[in-house]
Amino acid sequence: MKSIKSRVLSSVGAALVALSLSTTALASWSTPAPADVPDYTSVTSAVGLITAQITDIIALVGVNAEDIKVVYLEDILSGDELVNVNNTLNNLLVKLQLVSLQNSLNGIDILNNVKIGDILSDNDVDLKDVVAVKVFDDGKVLVFSK
Repeated sequence: MKSIKSRVLSSVGAALVALSLSTTALASWSTPAPADVPDYTSVTSAVGLITAQITDIIALVGVNAEDIKVVYLEDILSGDELVNVNNTLNNLLVKLQLVSLQNSLNGIDILNNVKIGDILSDNDVDLKDVVAVKVFDDGKVLVFSK
């Protein structure tokens, strides 16, 4: 009897976890949270994450302008979190990686000669203020700016 009960509870638990994960993924793009910001607490993590973000951006094709959302770090990070991120962003190696990310955003054609850099410019976002990008599996993109 206990084995049937434990199997049923396990199945219910797994279903709840699956439902919560899909809801979280959807809510993440529509309501970005601090957890969406890449971990820029150290230079090593920042450099690795920026490289991965460039790879994600290069793979984008056919993204609609309405699937790109700009998020300002000040709007979602606390004061201490923002200070930590800014300290990491001031490192020369991180700055060089950010230039590569910004150039990738500016130069990648995502749809009929439209570039993400053009979309950002059209929305009064200065490309040099972009510090991170998060690409979701469904092609939606969060662009983090300072």
